[in-house]
Amino acid sequence: MLSLSTVFRIWLLILLLWALYPTHARAADVRTNTAGPPIYLKAVEFDLTDSKNPWHGRYGAGLVLAPDFVGSEDYAFNLDLDLKLFWKNTVFFENGTLGVIAFNNRIWRAGALVRGVQGRRLANIPKPIKGLGKIETRLDGGIFLGASLYKSYLTAELFTDISGVTKGETFNLEAGYTMELSRQARLVPYIRLKWGSARHLQAFFGVTTDQAASTGLARFTARASMHESSIGMIFENHLNKNWRFNASANLGLLNGSAADSPLTRSQYGAREQITLRAKLLKTF
Repeated sequence: MLSLSTVFRIWLLILLLWALYPTHARAADVRTNTAGPPIYLKAVEFDLTDSKNPWHGRYGAGLVLAPDFVGSEDYAFNLDLDLKLFWKNTVFFENGTLGVIAFNNRIWRAGALVRGVQGRRLANIPKPIKGLGKIETRLDGGIFLGASLYKSYLTAELFTDISGVTKGETFNLEAGYTMELSRQARLVPYIRLKWGSARHLQAFFGVTTDQAASTGLARFTARASMHESSIGMIFENHLNKNWRFNASANLGLLNGSAADSPLTRSQYGAREQITLRAKLLKTF
């Protein structure tokens, strides 16, 4: 049984790492750097049988091509950092998300999550519509439920903004399948659905009276809806025992209020959202 002081030290260390870790994926709204099944469900890249070392993880860097903001038509390359930590298959950190696995059996896992999610940078908004303003980085608290059966997985995550930035809720559902191409390479196709509350979508896609006056966009009030559906593919190749090359592609289609927003329908927005990544990773 862990003492309270030990648990506190673990959380303090992970919180420090999270605070220092920059979220480079500017339009991310689920797990900052997607790399197949979430760590709490199926940490396939780690050898969790080494009982002598309770810590397992990976780190690396690469490049990401992503929209300037959610709903943007413009894209930019950026540095893509990757960091995962797993402690005794219970406490984990995955690219901006902290979590604890509270229930664990052969198929099902459930627990609690805290994550940092970047909002919208003022520097990334085109000059004619800068009146929309920036959206601060927020802190979400949530729960997850996931299932892993053979090579397939299904996970659901429910979050609420606990920092007061959007004061809204989000729900994410993702399913995928791991294809073993060889002893060194695997391919993971997946599908993902995102739902957002009215308050959450209003922050990103709504246009208030003041914003309409300063940007020329029509006034718009967002409603709760399934706002994005996407498909993606992750490729990972084991270069040797500890080094891996990872590449991924995600194509998202904005739906509901996100698609109806004057921002998305303007010359600066687009319903299609593409994210491409390539990075080199080291496990330990």
